[in-house]
Amino acid sequence: MTIAACYVSPEGVVLGADSTASFMLAPGGFHYFNYNQKLFELGDPDAATLGIVTWGLSGLGETSYRTLFAHLSDDIRKKPPKDIEEVASRWVDKFWAEYSPAVKPCQALNGKKPFDPTANPPDQEMRTKDEEAQFEQLKRVLVIGFCIGGYVLENRKPEAFVTLFDPMLGKPVPTKLTMGWAFWGAPNMIQRLMFGCDDMLKSALLQSGNWNGTPSDLDALLAQHKLATPYLPIRDAIDFTHACITSTIKAMKFSSLAQICGGPIEIAVITTDRHFRWVRHKEWDAAITEGTP
Repeated sequence: MTIAACYVSPEGVVLGADSTASFMLAPGGFHYFNYNQKLFELGDPDAATLGIVTWGLSGLGETSYRTLFAHLSDDIRKKPPKDIEEVASRWVDKFWAEYSPAVKPCQALNGKKPFDPTANPPDQEMRTKDEEAQFEQLKRVLVIGFCIGGYVLENRKPEAFVTLFDPMLGKPVPTKLTMGWAFWGAPNMIQRLMFGCDDMLKSALLQSGNWNGTPSDLDALLAQHKLATPYLPIRDAIDFTHACITSTIKAMKFSSLAQICGGPIEIAVITTDRHFRWVRHKEWDAAITEGTP
């Protein structure tokens, strides 16, 4: 899991993420590596005006996202895009070719009837108990998202587009972000901080039987108490992004939940007058020097 962030400002785009990668290592359960990279520049390394951040599924077996991003960068250099939406669409095409074969086992299980422990005799078209557990796990772990942000030289307009790949859905279409902030992966801390309520808590309130209004009534009430989020100057947008990622990491650390976020925070900024720049980026010896005074 991840906490990934994007802030679209009139001055540019800020991208950020933590560094924890979760792996299921049977029979020991989840294992966490805290020096993964989830934020990359796209295009010419000496003149990149685009960046991409990812959350969710950390890889496709022997195919790394780093390599796929490099192929996308090659494509951008060979054929400069007219806008960021075109870049996002190219990415969808490239990633779908790798992703769709990887999710076929999940889709095959989805084609079967749900497991019914009361069925006697068992339906041959029904998932077994083990298959049901496998299906539920695959539906969760195979979800992967990407946000591409920055500008193209043709207009220098700061924009960002999100694509979400889900094994239960078809090939995605890029969605443009509005100006302001967005978080993915483990955003409940940010939702609670900014809105006073996250999606799960809101759903629990609505289903509790103790709320007599409509969902819109609850949204209107919560909106009255959300923290103001004006368009920030770009350096303050960097500070905001860092603060929110840090808050999520600390919330996970001191909660009873698994520490699905952590490690060094990486942040990049792409201002409309400059290329991709790292604000914080871990060195290659970061894991070696962990704990070294």
